[in-house]
Amino acid sequence: MDDLSILETSILQPLDPEFVEKTLSSPPFYQVQGVFNVRGIPLPPAPPSATRGLILRSGETNRITPLGEIHLAQQLGISKIFDLRSDKERAKFGSDSTLAIPGVEIVCVPARTAEPKDDLKTIFGRFGANGGDEGFVDAYRAALEQGKKAYRRIFEFLRDELPSGSGCLIHCTGGKDRTGIAAMLILAVAGVSDEEIMKDYALTRVGGEPMREITLARFAELLQDPEIAESSANALGCRPSAMRATLGMLHREYGGAAGYLEHHLEFSNDDVAKIVGNLTCKSM
Repeated sequence: MDDLSILETSILQPLDPEFVEKTLSSPPFYQVQGVFNVRGIPLPPAPPSATRGLILRSGETNRITPLGEIHLAQQLGISKIFDLRSDKERAKFGSDSTLAIPGVEIVCVPARTAEPKDDLKTIFGRFGANGGDEGFVDAYRAALEQGKKAYRRIFEFLRDELPSGSGCLIHCTGGKDRTGIAAMLILAVAGVSDEEIMKDYALTRVGGEPMREITLARFAELLQDPEIAESSANALGCRPSAMRATLGMLHREYGGAAGYLEHHLEFSNDDVAKIVGNLTCKSM
């Protein structure tokens, strides 16, 4: 998909069903029964001899079926699921801790460690300017700060277990924001271009389409409030420009993904080099 304009379609407007079906049935998407927005993080190609595990991202997994569990563990080689949702979200929508998938460890590590001081109307109201890009930068900066423990756990896995062929699934609720930050960091430290990172982020617009009506129902009150209807729709979107702005913030304020890993997640230079080597299948 070279033209990303369709991914800027507002969540208020349905996407063409044929386009959605074709996209979701093709890489990087995977069909895992009971889980939506499942796709592989687009790392640099690995040589045939490499044993690098698969890194998947998705929306919430609490509706996964027994067939979906088998697919993840036995066919896709997933050995860990990182659930980035808050305890409050798990209590409301279902916790991964109740899953019992043989050979798969469930790691519940909230990427948002403090409940917002403002109500949701105030928060969504910050996504009005520039299509919401400034609101996303602020929200994603907060995720980088609050999610250090969660993101460190993920990168420890990438350092220690990925080369053996073990794979992981990273998810939050919609697989867009906290999961999107994890994917951004992984791809950026692996040297993937900003354009590819933006595309990976924006593909959630298609990956989330099967759950669009449920999402609209969850936020119906805000989407119908004339004061913040537009900014609420922006907040639920995933425009490529939001990720472009976030990447700019990452470079300016954190020294890029490598700087974030070293100075905020407290990995050594050797650790970062090993992580990059594991992700790219190149000795560093």
